[in-house]
Amino acid sequence: MIHKQLKAYRTYQQFLQNVLTICGCRPTKSSKFTYYWSVCVFLTMIVYTMIGLHMSYILRHNLKVMTKFVGVSISGFSAILKVVTFMINRDSLINYHRTLNNLFEEELKNEKIQTIIFSSLPTIYTLTYTYFAAMVGIIIAYIASPYIFVIHNLFYFHLSTSYTLPLSRGLGWFWPIPDNFLYHLHLFCETGIVVLSGMTACGVDSAFGFYVYQLSSTIRAMTFALTNPSSTEKFSNLLRTCVVKHQKLLQCRNTLEHVYGPIVFWHIVTNAVLLCTMMYDLISLQEYNFHNLSSSITYVIIKLLQTFIYAWYGTFLTNAGEDFRKGIYFSKWSNSSLDRHVRTNVILIMMQKPMTVYAFFSPVNVMMFTKVSISVSIIISSIEKCIRTDYSYFLQFLDAVNSNLVFKLLGHFIILRNFQ
Repeated sequence: MIHKQLKAYRTYQQFLQNVLTICGCRPTKSSKFTYYWSVCVFLTMIVYTMIGLHMSYILRHNLKVMTKFVGVSISGFSAILKVVTFMINRDSLINYHRTLNNLFEEELKNEKIQTIIFSSLPTIYTLTYTYFAAMVGIIIAYIASPYIFVIHNLFYFHLSTSYTLPLSRGLGWFWPIPDNFLYHLHLFCETGIVVLSGMTACGVDSAFGFYVYQLSSTIRAMTFALTNPSSTEKFSNLLRTCVVKHQKLLQCRNTLEHVYGPIVFWHIVTNAVLLCTMMYDLISLQEYNFHNLSSSITYVIIKLLQTFIYAWYGTFLTNAGEDFRKGIYFSKWSNSSLDRHVRTNVILIMMQKPMTVYAFFSPVNVMMFTKVSISVSIIISSIEKCIRTDYSYFLQFLDAVNSNLVFKLLGHFIILRNFQ
């Protein structure tokens, strides 16, 4: 059983490494290829964002279509933020990955602790694989139509350009696209852009869960060691080892917060707005077909899942930290000699800040996801009465989003921070 779980962990680890390599965000020593590939992904995401902004401007009089490309632009900005953050913090992430991975692998050698370490693994990798499957689903929904058209024509030995490009729709580029092989080249380029954007989101978001899993599993292993000490090991030595490991884990937590804090905050604000715009798009659809429903519903699921996994991972890490503090309190230190070294180490650990990741001034936990969901539901119920195809109603919708969602959300964050 343990062997299967170890194999599942290695598969999960390799899967994340492959996805992060594709999007240029894998924290490894910077070779020339790694550096230039990260720059290429960054430039590609800029092109992706520019196409979305250009399409939003061109289709500004068609509000239902414009909202979709506003979402595309925001997704592009999200990908740019992630790639730039990982490029800037590459050295600290390499050191973080090395430190945390060494601590985790050290705990993994103890067969007694493997059951505790692997107890939460199925939940973690199930969330990752589900997120990846949903991302692949929305990518296929966006790019399937032109490829189906091209393949259908190839069966009749005819290669036509009478199809719509999946991203730009033939209008988003800053130059006219000729009806020859260059049109097909633009199709392949847009496919690559969409795939890179999806893999960047999936890789960086899932890496947060992987790092949280390693952090929390190491903490739980330390908790088990303190509450179930070996009869051959002196408790003061065990406690001293845990103090050293805990200090390293706190440094890893600080690095994780420094890297992912801006990313999580960006997603909390933008996902709330994007969910409202997607609900607006669904409400105002005049024709409900498979393509419209599948792409819109899958996109909503991805944004909800994206917000949830960040919030749940944050809660998961906080709970592990609290369990460790309880483990210190209920450990065997009271039965030890109670010399000054033991007392000092216990006090040092108990006085540390909770193992919580903050998105600027708000803790990353499930309450964050709950507030976003409640805010979105309130906005949707209020704008459902006034949304029409007229432009003035759309302005009311935007005012409602700005006044009742984003700023209230920021207000909740500030209030939460003040109470801590």
